Amino acid sequence: MPSALEPTLSTIGSIRFKRLRFGVIALGTLVILTFALSSAYDAWRSYGYALTATDREITNTANALAEQTAWTLQAVDLLLLDTAGWYRSDSAMIAPERLNSVLAMRTVAVPQVRQVIITDAQGNQRYSSLKTPPPLHNVADRSYFIAQQDGTANGMFMSEPLITRTEGHPAVEFSRRLEDQHGKFAGVVTAGVNLEDLTQYYRAVNVGIGSAIQLMRDDGILLARNPATPEAIGRGFPVLSAAATSAASRLVNPIDGKTDFIAVAPVRNAHLKLAVTRDAAVALQPWRDETFRVAVRTLILMLLGALTLAALLRQLRRVAAGEQALRESEQRYALAMEGANEGHWDFDLTTESVFLSAQMKILYGLSPDTRIDSRAEWLAKVDIHPDDQPRFETAVADHLEGRTGRYECEYRVRHPNGVWHWISARGRCLRDSSGKPLRFVGSSSDVTAQKQSHADKEQLEAQLRQSQKMEAIGTLAGGIAHDFNNILGAILGYGELAHQQSPAGSPIRRYLDNVMHAAERAQTLVERILGFSRSGLGDRVPVNIQFVVEETLELLEASLPAGIRLESRIEAGNAAVVGDGTYLHQVAMNLCTNAIQAMERGGVLGVVLDCTELYEPRALSRGSLAPGPYVRLSVSDTGVGIPPAVLERMFDPFFTTKGVGEGTGLGLSLVHGIVADLGGAIHVTTKAGEGTTFEIWLPVVGETTIPAVEAARALPRGTVKR
Repeated sequence: MPSALEPTLSTIGSIRFKRLRFGVIALGTLVILTFALSSAYDAWRSYGYALTATDREITNTANALAEQTAWTLQAVDLLLLDTAGWYRSDSAMIAPERLNSVLAMRTVAVPQVRQVIITDAQGNQRYSSLKTPPPLHNVADRSYFIAQQDGTANGMFMSEPLITRTEGHPAVEFSRRLEDQHGKFAGVVTAGVNLEDLTQYYRAVNVGIGSAIQLMRDDGILLARNPATPEAIGRGFPVLSAAATSAASRLVNPIDGKTDFIAVAPVRNAHLKLAVTRDAAVALQPWRDETFRVAVRTLILMLLGALTLAALLRQLRRVAAGEQALRESEQRYALAMEGANEGHWDFDLTTESVFLSAQMKILYGLSPDTRIDSRAEWLAKVDIHPDDQPRFETAVADHLEGRTGRYECEYRVRHPNGVWHWISARGRCLRDSSGKPLRFVGSSSDVTAQKQSHADKEQLEAQLRQSQKMEAIGTLAGGIAHDFNNILGAILGYGELAHQQSPAGSPIRRYLDNVMHAAERAQTLVERILGFSRSGLGDRVPVNIQFVVEETLELLEASLPAGIRLESRIEAGNAAVVGDGTYLHQVAMNLCTNAIQAMERGGVLGVVLDCTELYEPRALSRGSLAPGPYVRLSVSDTGVGIPPAVLERMFDPFFTTKGVGEGTGLGLSLVHGIVADLGGAIHVTTKAGEGTTFEIWLPVVGETTIPAVEAARALPRGTVKR
C-alpha cells in the first residue's frame, strides 16, 4: 500500500513546491517592480516640477522686464510728443540759433536719449540737442523717415539698429511725425538711443547661467541682448519673435544653436517683444543630478531584493534536487538527439509499435506533433519518389531477412510544399538467438545539400572537359584550315585568271564559274573554322552592344520569311562591352538565323536586350557568372524545341542536325567561343513544342556612345596585265 501512495505523494509535493516557488518569485518581483515604478514616478513628477519652475521663472522675468522696458520707452515717447507739440506751436517765437540749446534742455530729463533731432519734410536734419551739433545730414532714405512720411507708422516708430550719420555710433532711432497747421507732413522729430546704453540696462539683470535676454521688434530684428552677441544685433530672428507669448515653450535658439526654454512678453504700447531664454541642459541639470541619485539608490535596493529572492530560491531548489536531476537527465537525452541533427526511429517488429523523434518527422515533411502508432501508418504517410521506392523496399527487406549486416539507403521524399529532399538512412536489426528480428532502430539525415554540391561539381567537371575538347578541336581544325586556305588561295587566284581569259558564254567559262563558286563556299567554310579557332583575336575596344543588335535586326527584317514576326525590346542604352563589333554582330546573327530556321511553319522571333545586376554568383548551362553588371541578349523562337540529345552536343564543332550541304555545324560553336572569350556565359532553356530561348550574358565595362556611320567606299580592285 505505501508503494502505491508513493507516486501520489511525490506528485503532491512537486505541485506544492512549484506553487511555493511561484509565490515567492511573484511576491519578490512585485515588491521590486513596485519600488522601481515608484522611483520612476517620482523622477517623472520631479521632471514636471522642474519644467514648471523654469517656465514660471523665465515667464515672470520676461513680463517684468517687458513692463520696465515699456516704462522706459514711454518716457522717450512722451519726450517726442512734447517736443513735437512745442516745435509746432512755440518754435516760431524762438530764434533759430537758440533752438539747439532749447532742445538740449528738454532732453536732459530723459537720460537714456542721447540726442533729439528735428528733420524737415525733405529729410534734412535742421536742429540737434547736442551742445556742439555735428554736421547735419539728409535722412530721407532712413526707414523711420519713410514710415512717418508715408503715414504707415502708427504713433512712435522704432528703427532697426543703424549707424547714425551725425555721430557714427550704433543706435536705435525713435521717431514721431511732425505736421503743419493743415495736418500735412512737416518732418519728423527723432530721439536716438545708443545700443550700448540700451544693452547696459539688461546687463544689470542677473538671470543666471545659461540664460539670455533678447529685445527685438515684432518682425524679429534683434535690438539688444544680454549676454552680448554683437554679430547678431540687427539680424532678423522671426523664430524667436513668433514664439508663444502666453506660456514658455522650447525651441532651438537660432542665435547660439542650443535648445532653450523661451518666454516671450510683448512690450506695452510698442511694437517690441522681450524674450528670456534658458539653456534646457542647464535648466534640467539639477533634475538630472537628483534623478541619478534616486536611480543609484533604487538599483542598490533592487539588487539587495534580488539577492534575497535568489537566496530563497536556492533553498527551495535544494528541496527539489532529486526531481530536478531526473528532469535534467531527460533534457540531456533530448538535446543530444537534437544536436546530432538526425532523426531517430525505433520499430518494435513484434508489436508493430513505433517511436519517431520530432526531427525524424520533420525530415520526412511531417509536423513534429503528428501521431503515428505503427510502422504501416508511418509508411503510408511518407511520400517516397517512385524511382527510389524499389531500392528502398529492397534495402529494408534484405536487412530484415539477414542478407546484409547493416541497413543503408538513400532515397527522395516529398515535403508538403512539393520539394523533393534526399534522405540518407542507416540502421540495424536487433535479433533473438534464432536470428528473428525483434527491433529495427536507426537514424536518418537530410543530404540534399551534399547531393546538390556533388551535382554542381559534376557539372563543372563536364564543362571543363567540354572546354578542353573544344580547345583541342579548335587547334586541330585551325591548323588544317590554315593549310587548306593556302591551297584555296591558289585555286581562286588561278581560277580568276583563267576566268578572265575564257570567252564569255563558252563551256570553259561555265565550268570555271562552277569551280569559283565551289571554291568560294570552301573559303567561307575555312573562314568559319579559322574564326572558331582564333580565340582571343580581334579588337578589344568598348562596343555599344545596342547599336550592334539594332544593326543586326535591321538586316534581318528585310529578309524575314513569310509567317515569321519579329518582336524586339532593346533597352541597353549606352552599355559597353569590351570586344570586337564584328564578332558580336556574328553572335546575334547566328542566334537569330538559327531561331528563324527552327520555325519552319512560321512563328515569333523574340529579341530582348537589357541590362541587369547580379549580386551573387550564378551558374548557367554554359559557364558561370560572378557578381556584377551584365548585358543580357535573349533570342527566342516558337519552334518545336531542342531534343535532349541535341541539347548536350549542339555547341560541339561540326555538329549539325541539318542535311548535307545545308549547315557546317560551326554556328553555335563560334557563338560559344566568342562569348567565352569575352568573359560571358550562355543559358539555354527549351520545351518541346513551345520553342527555345538562348540567353547571352556579357559583362558591362561602362558606357559608350553609338559610333558615327561612315560612308561606304568602293573596294580597290586589281587588274591583270596582258
